[in-house]
Amino acid sequence: MKSSLNKKLVESLNESTKEEFSKAINEKVYTLVGSAIEDIAEKSPFVKPEKCIIIPVNEVCTGAISQQSEYTYFLGIDNPQIAANTKTRKNWWKFAWSEFKASWRIGRKKYKKKKKGAEQKKTIEFEKYQLTDFKSDVMMNMANYLNESTKLYELPYNISIIGSEDFGTGIKINIYVCYFDSETATFKLYKTSRNKFVDFNFGARYENLEKKTNWCGPMFVNMLKLINILYAKKYNKAANQIVAESVLYACPNNLFDGKDLYKSFVNIANYIRFKDPKTIVSICDEKTPFLKDKLVSMANAAVDYGRIVNMLDEYKF
Repeated sequence: MKSSLNKKLVESLNESTKEEFSKAINEKVYTLVGSAIEDIAEKSPFVKPEKCIIIPVNEVCTGAISQQSEYTYFLGIDNPQIAANTKTRKNWWKFAWSEFKASWRIGRKKYKKKKKGAEQKKTIEFEKYQLTDFKSDVMMNMANYLNESTKLYELPYNISIIGSEDFGTGIKINIYVCYFDSETATFKLYKTSRNKFVDFNFGARYENLEKKTNWCGPMFVNMLKLINILYAKKYNKAANQIVAESVLYACPNNLFDGKDLYKSFVNIANYIRFKDPKTIVSICDEKTPFLKDKLVSMANAAVDYGRIVNMLDEYKF
């Protein structure tokens, strides 16, 4: 039996979150990261504020947030030398194995007592400045601007921030630190275990989102927000935004009624349910089918389209 999704419920869901709140969090994050980088630049020759860029990469960029939404950003630094220092590190498994063999030899070898007066040579190796160093510096300097109750975690690829006094109740912020290739506008996230960079290029995503919003007005973001809220309620997780945005971008502009939220939702929901997914292009690249977009396949999120359709099928309008 299908659940009823009437006009009153749709309108109440849309009003459950506000874009103004999301924008305020964005401004705080931009100011926080900018202040931290300026402080680092005063002490480091490797970091220049004008060579750093931070962008929101999930639903935060549109303000179409749900209760499962986290505030996720990519922080990129355009410095090829830091990228080179990061990638040329030792092979971890080879290093671990050599250390294991060394410790085994040490455990078996019987050392003679050192002669008096014998000098022990010490070798000090200076590590080159890498992305991990930049990430640590950003976190340490951000801490100077945050409340003592705010928690910061330095994870393998990102900095995680949780602080109700600084950002609000239940807000989690993730900042992934990357090398930014300005020539190709590509964020490169270093994977330690594979000793390689993974590329993230959002192409024309932001331009297309702005274009669609100009065509359809605030109703486009409202529809995206409703899909995100319903998806989060059903699956207890956030939808892949490249999928959700691509699906809505494919909907004809005349289906977005500028005055009637419920009518727009019904039009959009019915269109999506019967739309051939093979004809839907990526919000990042209109020449690429969205199911073949690297940002979708990399996150193993192609199933999100089926979940969105199944979710809408469960309701009667």
